[in-house]
Parts: sequence; C-alpha cells; structure tokens
Amino acid sequence: MAKVGSKLPSGSVLAPWHAFISATRAITAALDEDLSAFGVTLADYELLVHLAQAPGRRMRMSELAEIAMVSRSRLSHRIKVLGEAGWVDRIQCSEDKRGLFAVLTNRGEKKVAQTMPTYRASVQRRLLAHLSATERAQIEKIFTKVNRAVSLSELSLCDK
Repeated sequence: MAKVGSKLPSGSVLAPWHAFISATRAITAALDEDLSAFGVTLADYELLVHLAQAPGRRMRMSELAEIAMVSRSRLSHRIKVLGEAGWVDRIQCSEDKRGLFAVLTNRGEKKVAQTMPTYRASVQRRLLAHLSATERAQIEKIFTKVNRAVSLSELSLCDK
C-alpha cells in the first residue's frame, strides 16, 4: 500500500483519478494566470460566459449557482464582485419578489468578447495541443458519460 503523500504506483486503481485531479488543478491555475491580465479568474469568466449565452443575457441566481456548481452564498459574493466591476447587475424578479436575476451588462459583454480569444488560445495551448483528435474525442466521451452519471441533484452544495 502506498504511503500518504507518496506517488501512486502505475496501475493503481486511483491513478486515473490522481492524474485527472492533478492536471485539472494545473490547467485551472494556468488559465487563471492567463486571464488575470483581464482582471478575471477562470471561475468568474465562466459565470460571465453563462450569462452571455443565456436568453436576454440574464439568468436566475439559483439557476446560475446550479450550473456553475457553487453555493448560492458563494455565487452571491462573486456576483457582487462582478457587479462592482460593472460587468453584472442584480435585478429583482418582477413575478417573484424573492427571486433575483444576474444580468450581464454591456460592459460585461465587452469583457467576455475581449477575454475570449485569450481563453481559447490558452485552452488550446495548455490542453488541446497535447492531445490527438482521437484523444480529444475520447476525453469528450468520457466526461460526457461522467457528467450524466453524476447528477446535480446528488451534489450537496451549501445553501441550496
């Protein structure tokens, strides 16, 4: 049995998991660094993109939290920060006074457009360039399968 903190032997049942999590953390940190020139983190960029792709550039906060897989309190904090930057507004739902929408502003839309080329180039350079077309297709197939298997309703996010 491997000691805690030691490298897992090749062929270990957990080796795929450790390779995945290590690569994911490294790529996430690299993308954060690449996007920092635009004043956004990868997580914030993804929130802005979700809003940019939503009808009317707006989404219920609860829906955005679920899609982004963050707690409502964490999302609320991030939306406040993005709002202070002028990229997102929070507006009350007219039908349900308790509901809130996150709305991408024109400045937010410009930020997404400004950042997207760097984001795409970074993903290409840091991940996709190292994989063959067959490997990219395999990764897509694998993680589509995993995403279907792990339903959002099974996840425990604080403040659901």
